[in-house]
Amino acid sequence: MWCESVRRMVLVMAVLVLTSMLLVPVKADVQLAQLEDIVLDPVEIKAIMSQDGVTTLNLQARATNQGTSSITSISFRIESLEVELLDAFVDDTTTTAISILQERYTEVVVSLFSPLEENESVWVEFNLEATDLIEDPEISFDSTRYITHFVFYIRPITEFANFTFTAVLPQDALLSRESVVPVFPSANSNYTDGASLAFVWFTDSLQVGQEQGYVIQYQYPNLQSGPLGSILVESIVIAILGVLGGIVLTLGGPKVYQRLKRIGSVKFVGVTSEEEEVLEVIRKKGGSCPQKDLYTEFDMSQAKVSLILNNLEERGLVRRFREGRENVVHIMED
Repeated sequence: MWCESVRRMVLVMAVLVLTSMLLVPVKADVQLAQLEDIVLDPVEIKAIMSQDGVTTLNLQARATNQGTSSITSISFRIESLEVELLDAFVDDTTTTAISILQERYTEVVVSLFSPLEENESVWVEFNLEATDLIEDPEISFDSTRYITHFVFYIRPITEFANFTFTAVLPQDALLSRESVVPVFPSANSNYTDGASLAFVWFTDSLQVGQEQGYVIQYQYPNLQSGPLGSILVESIVIAILGVLGGIVLTLGGPKVYQRLKRIGSVKFVGVTSEEEEVLEVIRKKGGSCPQKDLYTEFDMSQAKVSLILNNLEERGLVRRFREGRENVVHIMED
């Protein structure tokens, strides 16, 4: 009786060991296939902005399975938490797809019609709408236009090759006159269809986890700024103030002029003297610079400079983007 119990226990343990040996490799293969063995080449993402704050994203890519395990779906990481998936296609045929809200991004999973085997390729496309890529617009001082900016990140979970990103501004929108660098990084090309401006970037490759960021600061007309009479009154008031300012400068002499000049040189409001120095250095460097360059500009520790940048970034005055192994600081407000 005792021997029979021991034999049963040994048999159960053996079954458990064999089951775990069979299951663990399968799980690992699926993970590797999703994160390492899939290569997207080429990849094209097009972002079309609208004045109501909605951005329509279209992604098209050719996916190739370079691993040994077959896969039945492909995942994409979208740096947005407010996403509505519109449709998805595999080889131009409608397929099923789901969006999964993660802690800091949304994962889009596109289902394939049949398992993708080793060295096989398939074309994947999907469309979605995001409402958190465009900042809330601010009205200009003369109420004639809205000023805002678009920020988009890429952090792929599969390798990208021959990656093209296109950003299309809303109709009648122009680059912001208030920004030092309205387009970051510099676009490879741009074009217009007569109503909207578009900017195009090309990247040879992006590895898994590598980050690329894009910023466009733009403005568009406020079509509800008021009747013509109201605009005319505002124009007259501005003209009168300009005339009075000229009289003051003429009669007040150099002292008044120097005071006004000093007032006009204050570019950043509500910042400490150290923060203002950091912002001024970035502005003199063209609006963006590697973070390591700031370490050599100031007689303070790297930790202190990093803390200042953290405070500025929390208030939306700068943004930091990862390029290769270093951070690039881009000024958002001037």
